[in-house]
Amino acid sequence: MREDKHPIGDRGTTKEQLTLLYKLLADHRRRVLLQSLRDTADPMPISALVTELTQSAGREPSERDVETEIAVHHIHLPKLADAGVIEYNQSDQQAAYSAPPQVDALLKELLVTVSTGEQESSLQE
Repeated sequence: MREDKHPIGDRGTTKEQLTLLYKLLADHRRRVLLQSLRDTADPMPISALVTELTQSAGREPSERDVETEIAVHHIHLPKLADAGVIEYNQSDQQAAYSAPPQVDALLKELLVTVSTGEQESSLQE
């Protein structure tokens, strides 16, 4: 029997859901996005998230920002939204942090690596 997908953090959080959370956080860009969204109470425009992501990589705005923006829109934010840790509104071009409290506590500990200046992970999907 196929198990339906549930956001991470529901009362019945499974081993598979925790594994999903770790896979999400394996990518440096998703950690930066989560940290940025977690640090603000209001929804953030996607353009601001792309700027923060570019700056975290130590790059100046350039042509590569288009590639970053495409990846944010089509890969990273949808994966985080599917996992239930953010709300992503493509039509409004905004995203907001929405992780449940038990997941937020775990993310808080795991996201510490973002502030330590860790280099971009080679584990990318």
